[in-house]
Amino acid sequence: MKTVGAGAVIGGTMGSVSLSAAAMGQMGGMSDTVNFDAGYDRVGTNSIKFDYIKMINPGKTLDVGMGIADMDFRALPAVTEALKKRLEIENWGYELPPMDYQDNIVAWNKRRYGVDIPKANILNSLGVLDGVLSILLAFGKKGDHVLLTTPTYSSFFHTIHDARMHSAESEMKQVNGRYQVDYDDFEKQIAGGIKLFILCNPQNPTGNCWTADELRKMGDICNKHGCLVIADEIHCDFVMDGHKYTPYASLGQAYAQNSFTLKSASKSFNLAGHRTAYFYSDNRSYIDRVLDNGHQRLLLNIMGMIASNVALQHGDDYIDEQNAYLTENTRYVAKFCDDRIPLIKYHPQEGTYLAWLDCTGLYDKLDAHKKAKELTDYNTKNNVTEMDFFNGEVIKNYTAGRYVKEWVMDNARVDINAGQDYGKGGDGFMRMNLATNRAMITKALTNIEAAINAL
Repeated sequence: MKTVGAGAVIGGTMGSVSLSAAAMGQMGGMSDTVNFDAGYDRVGTNSIKFDYIKMINPGKTLDVGMGIADMDFRALPAVTEALKKRLEIENWGYELPPMDYQDNIVAWNKRRYGVDIPKANILNSLGVLDGVLSILLAFGKKGDHVLLTTPTYSSFFHTIHDARMHSAESEMKQVNGRYQVDYDDFEKQIAGGIKLFILCNPQNPTGNCWTADELRKMGDICNKHGCLVIADEIHCDFVMDGHKYTPYASLGQAYAQNSFTLKSASKSFNLAGHRTAYFYSDNRSYIDRVLDNGHQRLLLNIMGMIASNVALQHGDDYIDEQNAYLTENTRYVAKFCDDRIPLIKYHPQEGTYLAWLDCTGLYDKLDAHKKAKELTDYNTKNNVTEMDFFNGEVIKNYTAGRYVKEWVMDNARVDINAGQDYGKGGDGFMRMNLATNRAMITKALTNIEAAINAL
């Protein structure tokens, strides 16, 4: 039998099966009310954002974790109820996913964004990056370069490394606080032979919700030179008031046929611990190529698939209310910085829940570039090492961003991310996660304000 997508296998050969998981996905009448302003205390739950950050910073106090990109809100109640119901079945043998899972992926994207996803072309993945890696391995080869518009999601660099490829960066420019692609440089690099481009839409960490015209301009260049577009759209459900997310595949068949789109309910509904995502292409030959290169993910974590399925069915109001709350968070942070922390400039993002803070004034105040060089020179001279992301022992090097990140932890007891982790254009910036309640944001900003005032 020709290898086909997960949806085709289940729908074509198991369509008459009645699963308890599928029944859970059909639950109705459940309360979906969440008080986002109440937040959710995650300390002591083995969370990376709070507990792990404390573990790797022994002897330091952490008041607020605002680095890791997950949320501090109570989960959608329908999801919790569905998972509790599955726990009543005291057996964990092999289990098919909910029978309507692909249908609900299709319905969510159609209902929310007007996109028609070919159901048979949906593939499961353990996360968006798992899908990106499979696509890179299927369409590239060792030593290839993969283009990124930077600043961009830091883990793209690691995934490209895992594929034994090299990252190429086309640095974006800020115009009136909004990032724009340098199209001349973008085309120059692709015309030079790059055949793989990872699009981040909406853009993490800059917050751009790319317009249709911007996406077409990038897509036209890629199509002209035979470059595949790999569209990471995991943040698509986070759009601030007054802005719009445009799916890349919605631009027309010329774009849909030369691209993959990767998504997950994990970001939208804070289900990252379940390791469940999906991706698709309108081009069936592209899907077959990924499958033929070994991407087989028919059975994922069953709890993750149940959670995602229920969220896609019952989560519309939750997402809308969450976005309204996050929009107010962006406005609150902008006013706080304008009024009380003039060394930090913040232009509220269009999408994602991630604030991209211009901290060049703070960098200068701390003389961060000089201090980082002094620390690196000292560590090099004295062979002070650490383990890198790939478990190799390396000299403990400092960038200015790392120096400021540690200064904020030491003096404000807040964890935020260094902008240089996101590639060219990140120097002088910090990324702060706003997916938490107002009280936590106030605590973080007040702590930072006090630390800066003490300089």
